Amino acid sequence: MKSAQAEDHPLALIDFSGSDAAEFYTSLDGEWFYFEEQLLQPTEVYSFILRDYARTVQLPSSFKEQGGISNTYGTYATRVKIPRALVGRTLAIHIPHQYSAYKLYADLIEIASNGRVGSSAEEHESELSPKLGYFVPRTDELLLTIQISNFEHQRGGFEHSIFIGEASEVAQKFNTSIIWMLFVVGCIFIMGMFMILFAWFRRQEKLFLIFGLFCICFAIRAFFADPFFYSLTLLQVSYLWGTRLEYLFTHATVLLLVFLVYEWYKQQFSKQVLKLITFSITAAIVTTLITKPIVFQRMAEYLFCFAVLGFVYLVYVIYRGYREQHIRNFANIVGLTLVSIGLFNDFMLAHGWIKSVSLSLLAVGLYVVIQVFMMSKSYADKVLETEQLNQSLTTLNATLDDQVNRRTKELRSANEQLEHLASKDALTGIYNRHRFNAFMQKAFQQAKENCTPLSLIMLDLDEFKKYNDNYGHIQGDALLKQVVKLIGEQLPENSLFARFGGEEFVVVLPACPLAEAYQLAEQMRSAVEFARLPHAKRELGYATISIGVAALEHKSLYRSEIELMDAADQQLYRSKREGRNRTSVARLKQEQPSLL
Repeated sequence: MKSAQAEDHPLALIDFSGSDAAEFYTSLDGEWFYFEEQLLQPTEVYSFILRDYARTVQLPSSFKEQGGISNTYGTYATRVKIPRALVGRTLAIHIPHQYSAYKLYADLIEIASNGRVGSSAEEHESELSPKLGYFVPRTDELLLTIQISNFEHQRGGFEHSIFIGEASEVAQKFNTSIIWMLFVVGCIFIMGMFMILFAWFRRQEKLFLIFGLFCICFAIRAFFADPFFYSLTLLQVSYLWGTRLEYLFTHATVLLLVFLVYEWYKQQFSKQVLKLITFSITAAIVTTLITKPIVFQRMAEYLFCFAVLGFVYLVYVIYRGYREQHIRNFANIVGLTLVSIGLFNDFMLAHGWIKSVSLSLLAVGLYVVIQVFMMSKSYADKVLETEQLNQSLTTLNATLDDQVNRRTKELRSANEQLEHLASKDALTGIYNRHRFNAFMQKAFQQAKENCTPLSLIMLDLDEFKKYNDNYGHIQGDALLKQVVKLIGEQLPENSLFARFGGEEFVVVLPACPLAEAYQLAEQMRSAVEFARLPHAKRELGYATISIGVAALEHKSLYRSEIELMDAADQQLYRSKREGRNRTSVARLKQEQPSLL
């Protein structure tokens, strides 16, 4: 590209005639005529040039660079010489967003506009939107005219390069840049939604919630910032609210970034500094909501110095965390550096302080990737730790189940042994009185309910006190054991043999009528008598037993097991009174005496 003065008239010339027509796509940076405070039609440009009402400027540039003020209006114009092969073909001009309202003419035809151009604030209306203007050149030399005005923004003029080329080439580059940026913004937005939902369901993951809100706010901020995607959609958002939302979400993004660092470094981050930053950004948000762009944009400039100090403090906090071996230091240092560079670059770019390209989207995209990697790794480590712990617990539970089962069996066996011991007489090994009482009560109740007989035998050793006095208690205990053994050999399996106390014993015979009980009692008495166990204090010279028998049968009138026991006990004493070594039976009422 070259700039020169045309030989046939003085209008500035940008010459692309030597460019390759097959890949024609280039910027229109170069020398343009500028008609200050004049909104000229293309037909008026030449006459104003001839009357020397114009001066040349280099585009892109701002009103402030050209004349020292940002709020003004004017007209830019230049000639463009294109490759002759492009004559008659559709060309396009890509105009990135401009902070000013404008109309672009190719020769005499308006091919693109942005907002409403006016010579005063009342006539002017800004609109931030990238544009594509299509036209078909009739000759290889074009006249480009731009009417432009700015009264609402602190920046004005044509500050971003515009591009000309073959229509398909321009459209492809334009769409590719938008698709790429929308893809990155969409990924950040989706990641933010994932983090927020994850935090919502987990309830305790505050860090994930803040990071998700940070991603969402930045994605929305990118939608309303350069290159102002919202203007390409069906959303009816005015320039005022588009700019307002850009700044609001910028402030919110920065505040959430501060909260994020605070959550990571609570011990190193001063709460007083956090309150100061929160108050300052909140004040900026309120100012943005209630004032015009020219006001809140100027306030944002002042906050830039404060933001630099805040960035320095964040670096200091991370450095302290690094000294204390904080796990996230490397990722945070890299991520915060990228985000800060991107935000500072875009802030200075938006205020015209530097010539650069937007970096915040790329920086935050990389930062999100880093943080997602770190959070994913941290979460995966926790899941792995949980799985290992669960596996250990499962193994422990399985072992514990075996131990519990073994201990339960041991305890059951011990309880059974205790219960057995608790129901047994320590000397003779037969059941004790406690066991007899429980069994007798249950057997009597069943006999009553089922109308079955129940017999009870009570017995004791004759003159056992004299035996103890003569032989001693040790020999007396031995005699009791021998007698118990002799009697036990005579008893059926369903009977219960128990020591009632001292030398007195009982035998419970379920489903046994009185006659059978008498016969069994006689067998028991005879077995002891025939054993001829020595007893020097007895007239017979050997030990004998006396027995009382009673039975519950259908004709009996016993109302409880106590009455039945009393009846048997009375028969025992009857046997003793009548000379011992005999069996006495309780007769049933109204029953005639029998052979018994």
